[in-house]
Amino acid sequence: MRTLREKQDLSTRVLSGWFGAVWILFLAVVVTQFWWIRNTALVWWVKGREAYFRDGVRVLPGKPTRFSTGELVPQFPDMVTGFAYFIILTLGLSAVLIVGLRVYERYHQKRTL
Repeated sequence: MRTLREKQDLSTRVLSGWFGAVWILFLAVVVTQFWWIRNTALVWWVKGREAYFRDGVRVLPGKPTRFSTGELVPQFPDMVTGFAYFIILTLGLSAVLIVGLRVYERYHQKRTL
């Protein structure tokens, strides 16, 4: 007879243990280290690609959010790019992890006839 733990798939078992906390810490590090991607998207949206590449417009650190030209960043694009960056990155990496675990489980589980 199988126990409840054996009936759960690998991704559920892995993420419910200590690895879940490590995964959240990993996501936090990735989100903070690659924040420049969100800033690039914000400049492209508000000022255009030419302003980013030719004019060197960047997002300055700190609050309120400002461009390197001194202009305040509009609130709506700031919120949308921040939220979209966070959701796409965290859900995307988590989906890749879960799919990878399921593929691993499928091809490496004991075969019973």
